[in-house]
Amino acid sequence: MKPSNSAPTQPWNARETVGLTILVLVVFFSISTAIALFFVILQLATDPNLTPDIALAAIETNGLALSLATLISGIVASGLIVALLKIRPAFTVKQYLALHKPRWTDWLIWHGLLLALMVLSESVLRALEYQETFTAEIYQTAQFPMLLYIAIVGIAPVFEELLFRGFLFQGLQRSRLGPVGAVLITAVGWAILHVQYGPLIICQIVCFGLLFGVARWKSQSLFVPLSMHCLNNLLALLITSLQQP
Repeated sequence: MKPSNSAPTQPWNARETVGLTILVLVVFFSISTAIALFFVILQLATDPNLTPDIALAAIETNGLALSLATLISGIVASGLIVALLKIRPAFTVKQYLALHKPRWTDWLIWHGLLLALMVLSESVLRALEYQETFTAEIYQTAQFPMLLYIAIVGIAPVFEELLFRGFLFQGLQRSRLGPVGAVLITAVGWAILHVQYGPLIICQIVCFGLLFGVARWKSQSLFVPLSMHCLNNLLALLITSLQQP
C-alpha cells in the first residue's frame, strides 16, 4: 500500500511502537505457549506414569515442540507486524522495514565482523569453562532436524529481525533516542527474549544484538543483520550437530 499524497498518515511514534512491539510479543508467546501445552497434554495422555511437573520441565528442551512453536508463532507474528505497518501507510512496508539491497561491501564487512565476534565470544566462554547445553538438548529431541533448521535458521531470524531491527528500530530512531538509542534498546530487548539461556549467554546475545543494530544503522538495510542472524544460527546448529555422538 502506497502512502496518500493528499493526506499522508504519520508513522507509529516511539510510545506506540513500544506498545505494539509488546503486543506482537504477547501474540508470539501466547501461540508458543499454547503449542507447548498441547505437547504436555499429549505426553500426559500417552504416558500415565508421567507427572505434570516432569512433563512441563521436559517441554522446555523439546526440540520438536520448539520447532513447531517457532514456525507457527513466528509466521503469525511476522504477519501481524506487516498488518500494523499497513494501518499507518506513511511509508511502504519496504521503506518502513528498510528492505533495501545493501552494497556488497556491507555484506563483507559486517559478516566478517560477525565471524570475528563469534570466535572472540566462544574463546571467552571456553576460558571461563562455560558450556551452553540448551542447543544440544533441543537438537537431540528435535526428531526432524530439517524442521529445526527451518525454524531456527529461517523463521526465528526473520521474525526477530522484522520486529527488533525493523519495526522497533524504525520507531525508536525517529524519536529523541536516535539511532544510537535504537541500537541499544533493540539489543537489550532482543537479548531478554532469550530467557532460556544463562546470564553469560544473555550477555553474549547483547553483544551480537549491538553488532546487528549497528549493521542495520550503517547499512540502512535490514537484510544485513537478517543474513548475519541466519548465519549465526546456522553455524550454531551445525557445530552442535558435529558434536553429537
